[in-house]
Amino acid sequence: MTPFVALLSISFSKEMVKKLTSLIFNFLLIMLGCSFLYVILVSHIFARASGIFVSYYINTGHYGLSLIILSVFYYFLSPKKIIKPALGAGLGLFAILISSARSPILAATVLVIIMFFYINKLKYWLVLVTSIIIFIVGIYYLRYSSFSTEYIVRIYDAIFEGNGYGRSYYLSKGWDVFKNNPFFGGTILFEDGMYPHNIFIEVLMSMGIFGLILFGLYFKDLLKFKLSYIKENIYYLPYFLFFVQYLVLVQTSYCIFANIEFWCFSAVIISIILFCNDEKIKSNDGRRHTTGDY
Repeated sequence: MTPFVALLSISFSKEMVKKLTSLIFNFLLIMLGCSFLYVILVSHIFARASGIFVSYYINTGHYGLSLIILSVFYYFLSPKKIIKPALGAGLGLFAILISSARSPILAATVLVIIMFFYINKLKYWLVLVTSIIIFIVGIYYLRYSSFSTEYIVRIYDAIFEGNGYGRSYYLSKGWDVFKNNPFFGGTILFEDGMYPHNIFIEVLMSMGIFGLILFGLYFKDLLKFKLSYIKENIYYLPYFLFFVQYLVLVQTSYCIFANIEFWCFSAVIISIILFCNDEKIKSNDGRRHTTGDY
């Protein structure tokens, strides 16, 4: 946790975040481009593949989603500069497809719904509902067609059969551990080395109500978030979306110790909120002093 706690001490100013966002975009663009070439020319693995990354295939899918988020972000910033955003979106989609992970699809859906709540126009909601219906119907027919792939089967199983590939079993098992040890938890992992695949159940299972309180204290500053922070600096938006993206991931995959991206972006968004909140306090103080009788 040391590097993530260290992130909380960084003041993410507007200038810093602007440069950091550009750096992340270019880094992901290059890395996923190399991964694309590796899969096509070397590995030839197109299902549940991680490409050049050592990490789990689900993470590779989320790297792709992160690049898509940045590509869309930069496109709306400069609609005339379409080449890099289009390339980034294509590479991101390729990463999602070869990963065969359902989590990025779920995270993308949640992000789109959040954005539509922000826009809140009827025509966009109609487009979203129509798109979801077409997607579900399309998956159903593709599942029983000659174009069916492992990825389509996995999505079909999730939508029509509620098949979480063992997740519901581990989720209920983790809840049972918590019920038997409600105050301080019972165990960090199950006998077979697995975990609940849900960060909240995992905290309750391993540390009980006491751990959940500590978990809540770490994230308490999220309550200070204001939409105006993003409106005043649009470059904060991707980090908010990254945090939501990986928050969705830890509801269905990974254990609390393995998800580096979740802890990283949670620390970044908390630091941004604290920085913006501090700037707000200073702007309300006419003398802009840190001490004094107010």
